[in-house]
Amino acid sequence: MTILGAAPRHGVGRRTLLLGSGAVALSAVAGCSWLDRKPEDPAAEVHPDRERLVSARDEQEALLAAVRATAAAHAGLAGSLAALVARSEERLAALDEALGDDSSPATDTPPSPGATAPEPTSPAVPPRPAAAMSALITQTRTAETARSGDCGTAVDGGVARLLGALAAGYAQDVVVLRRQRGAA
Repeated sequence: MTILGAAPRHGVGRRTLLLGSGAVALSAVAGCSWLDRKPEDPAAEVHPDRERLVSARDEQEALLAAVRATAAAHAGLAGSLAALVARSEERLAALDEALGDDSSPATDTPPSPGATAPEPTSPAVPPRPAAAMSALITQTRTAETARSGDCGTAVDGGVARLLGALAAGYAQDVVVLRRQRGAA
């Protein structure tokens, strides 16, 4: 009999069990690198998600061009679209990094005489600011839907996380663009 009349305990205590299982889980996860992984980097021709990444990059580049064209065509929207341009550039850089593309031009070889760089085609921008914002919303929603679908079918977990983050970013942009359209 104990001093307070409680029966003696037999077996493992609750705290001991929790501490022990926590230590086992921590040691099991300590060797995992899934927390800081980038998309796997096998040869470009063999990576199963390369097409998804290329498609995402091309669509992001087109979206960035549309935002820049809208800002250029409607000076009153340029200030409010500056943050969207910055986010679009960040997304493009992340996709370039995932693809392993070097977007900086090569400075080793000078351009041949008479060769001109192709002029990028500027997308058509509606003449009214509200219509231009609606066009950006539609294009951003399309990108969001495409990245959400790609995220679910991606083979590489790192690519799936990147595509999911892009889809979430597009959803955020749609909300911001809708507010700006109301103010336009």
